[in-house]
Amino acid sequence: MLERLTALETKVRETLTELEDARRTRETLQAQIRGLESDLRSREQEMVTVLAAREQDGAELARLRAERDEVRRRVEGLLTEIARLEAAVQGAGVGAEGARG
Repeated sequence: MLERLTALETKVRETLTELEDARRTRETLQAQIRGLESDLRSREQEMVTVLAAREQDGAELARLRAERDEVRRRVEGLLTEIARLEAAVQGAGVGAEGARG
């Protein structure tokens, strides 16, 4: 009978030790989960920030493209005007030379 009680006591102690180990492991895992959840929230916030910056960059790019197109139109208009003026000057020069000759 005493041997049986000793064996049972040993089993209970082993079970309690295993239970304590399991609790420690669970606490460690829960701490890791909390850390990972915190990291995930931080990354989600970073993504929101990056996406907002990306939208702003997209809007800025569209604005710059529109500005570039406007400048291009103005330059083309100026080049057309210069060509017209050069033609007028050349035409006036040819006409003046013909009148002199």
